[in-house]
Amino acid sequence: MPKNLAQVQNLNNLLNTYQFHNNSIPTKTVSLDGKSYIWLGGTNYFGIGSHPLFQEKLKEGITHFTQNWGSSRKNNLQISVWEELEIQLAKRFGTESAALCSSGLAAGQIALQWAQKRLQSNQVNVAPKTHPALWRYPNEPFNGSFSDWEKTISHDEIIAIDGTGSPWIKAIDLSFATNLSEKNGLVVDESHRLGIQDINLKTKANLIQTASLSKAYGIPAGIILGKKWIIDEIKSDPFWVGSSPPNPAFSYACLHAEAAYEERENHLRALITHFDFSAQGRQLAVEKVSGFPSFCSRETRLFEHLKSKGLLVNHFSYPDVTAPPICRGSLHAQLEIEDVDRIIEAIYSF
Repeated sequence: MPKNLAQVQNLNNLLNTYQFHNNSIPTKTVSLDGKSYIWLGGTNYFGIGSHPLFQEKLKEGITHFTQNWGSSRKNNLQISVWEELEIQLAKRFGTESAALCSSGLAAGQIALQWAQKRLQSNQVNVAPKTHPALWRYPNEPFNGSFSDWEKTISHDEIIAIDGTGSPWIKAIDLSFATNLSEKNGLVVDESHRLGIQDINLKTKANLIQTASLSKAYGIPAGIILGKKWIIDEIKSDPFWVGSSPPNPAFSYACLHAEAAYEERENHLRALITHFDFSAQGRQLAVEKVSGFPSFCSRETRLFEHLKSKGLLVNHFSYPDVTAPPICRGSLHAQLEIEDVDRIIEAIYSF
């Protein structure tokens, strides 16, 4: 058996002790071995699926669109919900235009495809720890520090980078973008910042921001954000034209449940602020970025400790299955202030 395969199998055997199957998406709690735990895993930041308004609009969407519509993006018959949602999301995120995709991974690859064709550059300089959505063979993430990686940037290449670190939570300094030129392409994966933090960037580069909408926004879709001329060109590229659109029923729910998203976003911000304020001056065995809902640790014992306190977090290797597992928990908008206090006390007692 190849050595790397044996490593993967050994790791999978270890991780199976932390895996369980569930027949429903967790809300505030999840059941494991007959016990109820506060669920802090995953990236369902807004927990939008439990909001009554979103549920109502999703039911309406399923009534209007009784099946998924795997149409060509240039089909003679167009369903208006996609364009309407693109306009709404572009406005919400402060960009000129948007293009919906079937997933965040598709959004990233479509954006890279456009950048390489438009800028006539085969060189994609991928920052450390960047999600595979922005990898393009043979270019993979730089194996070194961000400071060392910045020294490799030239003014005639495409830069690919995440807006924030994940699964290891790390604030990424994007100020280098102000030094890029019009010859540069800058593709930023904003899957974990979208709806959570400000994603506005100042740069002369050809900026494209992509994201999975299955994270905070809870729908099976991806999005590309940018200037109108860039999005217009992307929508004329065979790579986008040949891709599938997102599910129309979920797009309808996202479009018409704007008040639910605003409510959950405001509540999550309040929870994050409370955590950050309450954690000040305490020695916590986790790392957390101010203003961001997630915390993480490489301490292997933390998972079981939090579990003993009635809290269930993630503990697995991603995206490299041979890497040491990371303990990661996230606040979500189905929690209350007293839940955040309980989380902080549990971490502090470790």
